[in-house]
Amino acid sequence: MRERIHAGARLIRLEPIGGGMNKRGSLLDELRVQYEAMRESTHEQGNVESFQTIDARVRKAFRWLERAITYLNGLKPAIDHRFDLGYGFVFDSPQFVRGSVGQHERRIVGFPVLEEINVYYEISASKPLSIEVPPGWVSFAEKTLDAFGLEYIRRREEEPDGTLRKCIFSVSPVIPARVSFRVAYQTGLVTVVLVNVDRLERVTLELPSAAIEEPVLEDLVRLMLGQDSAFLQRGRFAGLRGGASG
Repeated sequence: MRERIHAGARLIRLEPIGGGMNKRGSLLDELRVQYEAMRESTHEQGNVESFQTIDARVRKAFRWLERAITYLNGLKPAIDHRFDLGYGFVFDSPQFVRGSVGQHERRIVGFPVLEEINVYYEISASKPLSIEVPPGWVSFAEKTLDAFGLEYIRRREEEPDGTLRKCIFSVSPVIPARVSFRVAYQTGLVTVVLVNVDRLERVTLELPSAAIEEPVLEDLVRLMLGQDSAFLQRGRFAGLRGGASG
């Protein structure tokens, strides 16, 4: 259906979008494809690499990390970091125990691209921590341990009259750690989130997509093992949080 409408001296032609009303559900898909194609075309004209180039580099990084974690699973090396809860409570002799690598895809103009890489691993200390907490600090202790993702058992000790004398926390010697790479194809930036990697904290860095090459990945593994901290100088520091959740 076409209409010609005279508006003053201008002639306006209205064209149907999406091929008619009989194709329900296709309009948004058509608009989305056109929108993403326009955005990608715009960014390719600037300093941002094409999404195909970024995707190829990220997939190569994924395969490299898979091999690295496989080797670490077999070696179970010691980790030369100090995982400190504060107040003198430190996990002794941390060691890499096991890890895995996962990925998440999305589509750009119909093509699948790798949007996120996640490295999950566990660090084991030589023994659990036993922490005695006075009544007024119990809630704070629980929130701190929960923020770091640590498992614990709490035991109450009471006075003869039933009032709380102290709580004893037995904290599991297993520390959950994570490294996440999230790719923003529109900007060409990669956000790297480190959770309990070199400390009991969440640290966020931003790197250009072109930096995700083998030397950077090698620096990451060295950071995980406590051999070197050069990885932290590779990108722009984007944040640090005391909690490891999220």
